Amino acid sequence: MGVRLGVLGAGLLGEALARTWLARTGEAPLVWSRRLATDWTGILRARSIAIAIPGKALLDLVEGSEAARQFTGNVFSAAASLSQQSLHRVFPRASVVCIAPFLIDGVNSIPMLILGPVSEQVKAELENFGDVDVVEDEEIFAQLSLLGASFPAVVLAAVHAAANASLQDLEDERASEIGKRIFYRAMRSLLDHGSSTEVATPGGITERGLNSLGDVTSLFESVFKRMRERADEFRV
Repeated sequence: MGVRLGVLGAGLLGEALARTWLARTGEAPLVWSRRLATDWTGILRARSIAIAIPGKALLDLVEGSEAARQFTGNVFSAAASLSQQSLHRVFPRASVVCIAPFLIDGVNSIPMLILGPVSEQVKAELENFGDVDVVEDEEIFAQLSLLGASFPAVVLAAVHAAANASLQDLEDERASEIGKRIFYRAMRSLLDHGSSTEVATPGGITERGLNSLGDVTSLFESVFKRMRERADEFRV
């Protein structure tokens, strides 16, 4: 039957996918990362490949590759920034499936959300990792994926949502973009300078709110630190 799974990427997600597959199937997958300094196309010997690197890194790696264009197996992509259309462009002959893995400490499985429709064969293959749920609406898939996303991704989505909500009545596109820049500058200013009590009414709601800003600052600083760590991880 040959090798059933290849994993493109050996960071946190890639290692979890490979480890879980081995534990549940008894089969060692092919694994590629930049640290191995080998030709990535070797994993295309597998019947299915799981993409565990960010979308831009994937496109930089495989776009224009004839080996990718000829691959006829399954492509399971956890690269949230890539649409099915983008994946089909680089893997035109493959069966492309967008997945959202949920990494949970202390369990020997990786539950997944799948953007359907998918064949029963593909669904059965992914069930080797754990429980599988299928949704066929891309927007719903994107929203539900946040439940299993890294904390920085969730916070980034929340910041965007907050900015959009505060500007939803602005119909002028340029004014909306200016408003977003003001919002993000305010967030950055919060991180750079912390809070000031000069605008607080003593004992009032504003004062109590400002007293909590230190916690918010620490939260976002930890998020940005984690983002940098993840970026460094993906570069190797």
